[in-house]
Amino acid sequence: MSASVACARALGLPADDPEVIAEGYSVRVRLRPAAVVTRVVTIGRELRPDPWTWLEREVSVANYLAATGLPVVAPWADAGPYMAEGLEVSLWHWAEHDSTVVSAAQFGAMLGRLHSALDADPGDLPPLVGPLTDIATALTVSSDPMLHRAAGELVPLALTWPRRPLHGDAHTGNVLMTPGGPLWTDFEDVCVGPLEWDLASMTITDDAVAAYPGPVDRLRLADCRDLRRLQILASLLVGGYEEPALHQELVSHLGRRDC
Repeated sequence: MSASVACARALGLPADDPEVIAEGYSVRVRLRPAAVVTRVVTIGRELRPDPWTWLEREVSVANYLAATGLPVVAPWADAGPYMAEGLEVSLWHWAEHDSTVVSAAQFGAMLGRLHSALDADPGDLPPLVGPLTDIATALTVSSDPMLHRAAGELVPLALTWPRRPLHGDAHTGNVLMTPGGPLWTDFEDVCVGPLEWDLASMTITDDAVAAYPGPVDRLRLADCRDLRRLQILASLLVGGYEEPALHQELVSHLGRRDC
């Protein structure tokens, strides 16, 4: 919050009543009374040692999509990123929203339109940068046997997959339900890879996959879901989270690849 307020003051934005509205790999701060939200990379830097590059890529792609008319949470006019108190900060327009979750049919259709918009030319994007970076970091700090075994199979496989522009972290939590309709948000993991990666989140049901307006390779989707499980395992191990039930569930799923 302190970094957000410092950044706002440097830019001449009123931020007398800031509020933390979300915490995860990064923290989101609403700069009230300004209608601006900051994204400040915090624990995400443990997995991703160069947050500046990720924020630059996110702002660039979100600006591109907003210019096409796609429903996205748009970057603020001077979105950055900036350095404030040693932390990377980007700025975004505030969008009123509620806790409603996008429907399966709506999600699948929205993802198809997002992919079509990204097809035009979002710029040079890295392959599957979210999972591959997180897994690579975990491999350097953890000796977890399932992490190493599954990475030895899935990472080389992922590098052979088709590449097209993707959201990179498409899940129902990254669609905000606003009075004007649903908006995409959180393009930090924007990348190239197979379309099935954007359908691999555990929040995406079979109904959402069926609503996607194009062919989906079900075998590759299953592999992408395992890569997603491996990415989650990596984050648990790097962050030192004590979630034994989730760890066991991930290991159990990944272990079935040996059968």
